[in-house]
Amino acid sequence: MGAMAKTILTVEQTAKLLQVDPNTIYRWARSGRFPASKIGKEWRILYSDVIKFIENNKRKDQFLSDRQEAELITALLGRREIPLKFEYIGEGADRYTSLSETKAVGGGTELDILFDHERRFASIIEGKNFNLLDLGCGDGKKSAFFINRINNAASAYFALDISARMLEIAVNNIGLAYPDLPCETFQEDFEDGNVANVTYYLQRRYQRNNLILFLGNTIGNLSDAHRVLINLRESMTDNDYILVGLAYYNKNNIPLSSYNKPDLIDVLWNMPEMLGVKRSDAKIYWTYNKVKKQLECQLEFINSWRHTFNSNLIQFVKGQRIRLAISRRFTRDSIFELFAGAGFKVELLVHDKDNVLVLAKPHSWEKKI
Repeated sequence: MGAMAKTILTVEQTAKLLQVDPNTIYRWARSGRFPASKIGKEWRILYSDVIKFIENNKRKDQFLSDRQEAELITALLGRREIPLKFEYIGEGADRYTSLSETKAVGGGTELDILFDHERRFASIIEGKNFNLLDLGCGDGKKSAFFINRINNAASAYFALDISARMLEIAVNNIGLAYPDLPCETFQEDFEDGNVANVTYYLQRRYQRNNLILFLGNTIGNLSDAHRVLINLRESMTDNDYILVGLAYYNKNNIPLSSYNKPDLIDVLWNMPEMLGVKRSDAKIYWTYNKVKKQLECQLEFINSWRHTFNSNLIQFVKGQRIRLAISRRFTRDSIFELFAGAGFKVELLVHDKDNVLVLAKPHSWEKKI
C-alpha cells in the first residue's frame, strides 16, 4: 500500500469507505471495537487499520478463505489450473448434487457394485463397530445406502468436506433417511494434508476404529492421487479401513459425450464465474487423453480476457486454456500399484465394466516374523 497505508482518515471518510453511517463508526470506536484514536475531540483512523478491520471481519461464509484464495491464484497463474475441489464450494455444491446423470459420470454404479457384493464386504467388516467417516461426502446418499446394506450398526454419521454447503446437503439427506442418527461434520481439506486431527478425535471420543468412505471416483479427479492416499494413510491406524471408488478402464466405453453434456459443463462454470469469467469469454469442454487414460476438462478463452479478483490481476489471451478437471480410468495393475505405493493392503477389489470399489487397510512397514 505504501504511502496510502499511512493516510489518516476522518470518521466521515472512513464511514464512506466502509459504506456505513458515521454514527456506526463513532459507536464502534467508543466501544473499542474499531481501531480509532482520539486526537483532542476528534477521532482519526489510519487507512491501513481500516483494511485490517475489513480483513479481520470477513464473513465466515465468504466464498474462499485467505489460504484457499492463495492456493487458487497460485494454481491459476502458476500451472493454468483451477483445482476441482473449489468447484463444490457455495453454489457449486447445489449444481453438483442436482446432476441428473450421475451414472454417466461414474457415480451411480458404485451402489450397484455394493449391492451385488454386499455379502463379501460384510464378511470382512462383520462384527466390527466403526466410526463411518464420509470423506468428500457429496450428497450423503451413498453413505445412507452403505449404512442400510453394509453397516447398519452405525451409531452416527460423520462427514468431512471442503465445502460447508456440501456438508449441509449431506446431513440433510442422512437426516431424511435416518432421523434419529446423530451427525457431526468437519470442514477440512484432505488434499492439503492428513486429517489425523479428525480421525484421532473420533477414535478417542467414540472408542471405535474408523471406516473411511472415499467414493465417487474422487481419487481419479486428483492430479496427485498418490500424495492424497498417503495423506489418508497418515490419518489411519492399522485397524482402520478405507473404501475407495474409482473409474475402471474400459476401452469400449469412454463416456466423452456424457461428460460434454450441458448439465455437467454447468457445474464446472461455478469457479470461473466467481473469478469474473463470462460465458461469452470462454468455452468449457472435455477431451480424452489416451496415453494417460483420463478425461480432461479445460476452459478455453475465445476472447482475450483480464479481470481483477480480490486485488489480483488475472489475464489470458485468446486461445489460452485452463485445466478444470481430470477423470482418470484405472486398470487392476495401476490400482494395486497405487495402493501399495501409499502403504495400503487391498483386502477386496470388485468391479463392473466401468467402476471399481477397493476395500483396503493400512499396511505396516514392520515385517512379521
